[in-house]
Amino acid sequence: MARKKGSGKTVGMTQISISLPQSLVEQIDKMAEVDNRNRSNFIANTLQNLAREFSSSVAEPKKKIK
Repeated sequence: MARKKGSGKTVGMTQISISLPQSLVEQIDKMAEVDNRNRSNFIANTLQNLAREFSSSVAEPKKKIK
């Protein structure tokens, strides 16, 4: 992905900051290591997959229970 000159930021990406419990960060780090990713990349990919699943589930019509 292209970077803006001198900024160090990737074009089209937004940096955010969140606070998480230490135990959750430790779990994320273990999962990222198993997946051979860094923490940031692991979280971004996981959230992207979650958003994709959510979008597809919202697009599906609700089934009525008989």
